[in-house]
Amino acid sequence: MKILTLQFVLALAVLFFPRNALRAGNNPVRRNRRRSSGSERILEPWKDREPGDPRIAPAVEFLKPRNYLDLVRAAAGGVALWGGFYVPPALAADPAAGGRMPLLVLGLKCLITLLAVVVQSIRYEKVKVSFFPPIFFLGGLAVGAVGYQAAVFAFIGIWVVNAGISNAQGFLSVYALLLLAFGLLFNGWRSIPAAAMAFTAFFPVLLSLMVRRPLMIFTRKGSRD
Repeated sequence: MKILTLQFVLALAVLFFPRNALRAGNNPVRRNRRRSSGSERILEPWKDREPGDPRIAPAVEFLKPRNYLDLVRAAAGGVALWGGFYVPPALAADPAAGGRMPLLVLGLKCLITLLAVVVQSIRYEKVKVSFFPPIFFLGGLAVGAVGYQAAVFAFIGIWVVNAGISNAQGFLSVYALLLLAFGLLFNGWRSIPAAAMAFTAFFPVLLSLMVRRPLMIFTRKGSRD
């Protein structure tokens, strides 16, 4: 197995960095924003959503800076791990090794991708554990796993059909199907990464069903974080 050590470490660092750590905490800008949230909701009523609202609203999600950080860091980590854009993969099978080594390397990259999504899906709110759909993180991660064409088409497609989806579980289920369809279309019908990425996108739904807790969109009134 060929390992680009520095690239591999950097990929793990950005992929496993928890979203909660990006929270601004008690900075003054955020406090001032909360104080003015009442007038903001009057001027922009589409942001007036209760915390834990199961619907995914594009007008809200596309205004959260942390979503774009998720998108960029996941794309960077995914490309570093899987390769792409003239960047070699951090993990690759040695051509001289032969045997099952290529399959083992592929399985390891799929496992790392899955575990990274699990880390991003778990949210700790004081003593309570909740589950969050890492939508933008998945969108960025797909760039490395299935290529930018499949990732872009799937990401655009899920927002196009989002109006008919009532909750995060449905959103990720449909998104997984789109990732599978476009992944197979652009990478060949035998593409293991396409199937693995689709399963990875669906796994937060499976996890929430196993523990009998819904996937929650955490939105504070007047907040764009």
